[in-house]
Amino acid sequence: MPQGVRVRVSLPAKKIKASLPPTSFAQTSILNSMRFILIHGYKSSPEKNFFPWLISELRSRGHEVIAPTLPDPENPQIDAWLELLKQETRFLKNDTVIYGHSIGAAAALRFLEMSEAASTPRACVLSSPPLMVRKPESLQAFFMSDFDFDVLMWKASEFYVIHSKDDAVVPFSHGEKYAERLHATLIATESDGHFDGAKYPVILDTLLKAASPLEESEPGSKLQNDYTGIDFSANLSQE
Repeated sequence: MPQGVRVRVSLPAKKIKASLPPTSFAQTSILNSMRFILIHGYKSSPEKNFFPWLISELRSRGHEVIAPTLPDPENPQIDAWLELLKQETRFLKNDTVIYGHSIGAAAALRFLEMSEAASTPRACVLSSPPLMVRKPESLQAFFMSDFDFDVLMWKASEFYVIHSKDDAVVPFSHGEKYAERLHATLIATESDGHFDGAKYPVILDTLLKAASPLEESEPGSKLQNDYTGIDFSANLSQE
């Protein structure tokens, strides 16, 4: 293999059923302060739905939170959103967790695609992420080109996707596909809809888990080995 070439082995998305207990991370503080970049969705802002609660919970644990009010949320333009995110966040580093909800999840991935990083961001968390939007037309620009998942997988150390099975805005299958393509941990909930309420412990717990230190292991030790146990003599008479 040529020097400097990295190979990513395809693994199935990990799927768990809202199995982050509310007391596991939410009631403990993390020793190292992290930086959370929160990206709201369509017709929203950091002052709406669960964002005020989430921001307060993260800051109460000593973390830095960057949650910009993105321009014209009633008629969002991806270029304007990305420009403001770039101005607000500076370089991404390994102390950074990026979170996007709904159309903000698509913006989070576009932001990762274009961003320069001093080191690999700790994690990217998406909730209710759409693969494509038909209406309004202004949102179609978020998906004008395909996401480069082969590149995106190297843009963060871990990915998480949170999606409720009863989401009436973005079908649950969209979250499943994102989890598969990003090799992300899929956190499935049963009855949270499109997460447009005031408080969701599963989102807080996932963000805090995403900010926790990575487990130390030998490079490649957790990758699935598809090449052991092959007996050519038993299956092939000749080549």
